[in-house]
Amino acid sequence: MNKNIEQVIEIEKQAQALSEAAIRDAEKLPAQAQDEAQALVEKTRREAESESQQILKNAGAEQEAAQILTEAQKQVDQKKALAEQHTDQAISFVIEQVTRKS
Repeated sequence: MNKNIEQVIEIEKQAQALSEAAIRDAEKLPAQAQDEAQALVEKTRREAESESQQILKNAGAEQEAAQILTEAQKQVDQKKALAEQHTDQAISFVIEQVTRKS
C-alpha cells in the first residue's frame, strides 16, 4: 500500500511540474506574440519602403521616357516641316525647269 501512495505522490509531483511548466510557457506567449508582431511590422515596413522606392524609380524612368518621346516628336515634326518645305521647293524647281524649256 505504501508503494501505491508513493506512486500517487510521484504522479502528483509530475502533474504539478507539468502544470507549472505549462503556466511558464503560457506566460511567455504574450511577449513572444508581441515580438513576432513587431518583427512582422518591421518586415512589412521594409517591404513597403522597398516597393515605394521602386515605384519612384519607375515613375522617374517613365517621366524621363515621356520627355524623350516628347523631344523625339518635336524633332520629327521639325524634320517633317523641313521635308515639306524642301518638297515644295523641289516641285517649284521642277515646274520652273519645265516651263523654261517650253
